[in-house]
Amino acid sequence: MTVQELDLAGITDSGLRADYLASSQLFRKIGRGRYLGRFMFPPAKRPYFDTFFSFVCYIDDLADDINLSVDVRARRLDEWERTYMAVAKGESLPTDKPLSHSEETDAALARALVHTMRTWDLPYLRVPEFVDGHRKTLATYEYTNDEHLDEFIQTVTLLPAIWINQIFEPLNEDAEELCRHTITAFQLLDFVWDVREDLDLGRLYLPVEHLTRFGLTRADLKRQIGSGYISDPLRELIQSEIDVARKHLDAGRSWPQTLHPTSRIFMETDIQTHDSMFPELVKDDYAFFKNPKRGLDFASGRMIPRTLSGIARARKVNQRSAKSGYLIRPPYQGTGA
Repeated sequence: MTVQELDLAGITDSGLRADYLASSQLFRKIGRGRYLGRFMFPPAKRPYFDTFFSFVCYIDDLADDINLSVDVRARRLDEWERTYMAVAKGESLPTDKPLSHSEETDAALARALVHTMRTWDLPYLRVPEFVDGHRKTLATYEYTNDEHLDEFIQTVTLLPAIWINQIFEPLNEDAEELCRHTITAFQLLDFVWDVREDLDLGRLYLPVEHLTRFGLTRADLKRQIGSGYISDPLRELIQSEIDVARKHLDAGRSWPQTLHPTSRIFMETDIQTHDSMFPELVKDDYAFFKNPKRGLDFASGRMIPRTLSGIARARKVNQRSAKSGYLIRPPYQGTGA
């Protein structure tokens, strides 16, 4: 993030500027290829984009850090939530001793996120619901059926998606439903792509009921994925999961067209990224599952040309929008709750 971006966003308070800068640096560190997506937005919107995605990635990383015990991960989620709620309610953070690095990171991200949420008229007091969704995953190692998995999708996947939909400036009421379909598709596709990694971490996001439908058990899945042998029932299971994900993506494919032009290219590129995962999963008789690969993102080799093209096209769109009078909404100026 640059000083110019903060100036264009109208964020002038020196302390808040430091919080936004810290959040952007965190996003660059943990956001993986998605960080490149920031350059598809007008400079004035980038502080909010960086902060929001930094928050989502940060909480996800706290919950999934296998180098820490479940108890430590739960404690870190609790600590961040307490810090966030203190900021959201306008309460002073403890000053009786110097803050640790993690406490400084928690506080800076919390302050920037509260400001982002309030600037975009988002329900900032509901953020603990998202954190709690991740907290529940710490003791959940498989999902019995679609209904059980739906709780995860509604809180961990769709809650932040609906919020970012507002930052993308929807032009009509269809945007939220299209957003739900698109992001559900992304999540379901990721479950299939990451099945071996998740199993290695002791988790399974494909509902057990789905495996049973094809005569498979979790042990069968773990034995076959990565072994070089993919049975017919496993092929059928994988294809079934892919078909459901594709159905959701097709249902939400027009989401970008319901957003402000300055947000469309980012989502179009994100959809292209996930579209490219479908053929990769099934080519050469599902060879992917014999040697699973790292997930695709904006910085992946095959996506970089599209990403750079998207950034170039977005720059022109953003310039045209500015000439037509488009302005970012003014930042929230209040204090406390």
